[in-house]
Amino acid sequence: MNARVAICISTFHRPEGLRRLLDSIAALDLGAAAAELTIVIVNNDPSDPQPEAIAADAAGRLGLRVVCLAEPHRGLSAPRNRAIEFAADEHEFIAFIDDDSTACRGWLAALLLIAGAGGAEAVTGPVTPAFEVEPPAWVRAGGFFESPSRSTGDRVTHAFTNNVLISAAFLRRTGLRFDLRLGLTGGEDTHFFRRLCREGGRIVWAAEAVVRDAVPAERATARWLIRRHVRTGMSTAWIERDLRGPLQAWPRVAGRAIAWLPLGLGLWGLGLLAGPATRVRGRCWLGWSRGLAMGLMGRAYEEYLRER
Repeated sequence: MNARVAICISTFHRPEGLRRLLDSIAALDLGAAAAELTIVIVNNDPSDPQPEAIAADAAGRLGLRVVCLAEPHRGLSAPRNRAIEFAADEHEFIAFIDDDSTACRGWLAALLLIAGAGGAEAVTGPVTPAFEVEPPAWVRAGGFFESPSRSTGDRVTHAFTNNVLISAAFLRRTGLRFDLRLGLTGGEDTHFFRRLCREGGRIVWAAEAVVRDAVPAERATARWLIRRHVRTGMSTAWIERDLRGPLQAWPRVAGRAIAWLPLGLGLWGLGLLAGPATRVRGRCWLGWSRGLAMGLMGRAYEEYLRER
């Protein structure tokens, strides 16, 4: 019997990215993985008619089974929750991939191979950059957009919604959903998978399940990378406070913020000799330290973002 898989995509004003992603899904090679696919597109701007038109075109041109839903609540969490509510009862697995990504041919087969073997409630894999323009040499040298190197079958403690397959039965049993409080700030996927592990879920790595993530020119800059580390530090501190409570989170997060400060300074200093990749890495670590401190003090992400 074929496994029923819902490939869920949240989209917001990225028509070309959505078309490229659907083309890549149509080209998937499932190999020995018998699966019945449904593409669930959640349009996060119901006033935008393009996602529905793109879905209809993909159904006719590519022969995909596509469902297009609307979610008026803006952000990262609500559209994904909408997809779960739609798909969880009728499918064995729910996959998430972003509308600025493309799936490599063996992506889903590799995820399903691990999931079908049991022992994992979620399976994730590497994300590689697809630079829209050739970035500065130091960006490639520093590997700033590359996933860590792991082996298939390794157990990991986190995943991201641009490349993951989740057991729908686990979602039904636990009622796990993305936290709406993080919908506009980021960190919602880290929070989600931390809670998945707390509920007894296991996340396993599939090295062959490769997704390519579009990197526009404005992201391949030191400014963007440092800001990303500040935001990640802030969300990490918030998640620690939310899941552990302030009393446990404070010493843990404060210790990490203090430890990363001299490490970042040292690496930045070394970069004066070693080159821009090392120098930017040091500045990113300083941004991480700063973000942890800001998040620990409870500063709102929206306030930080408004100032930038």
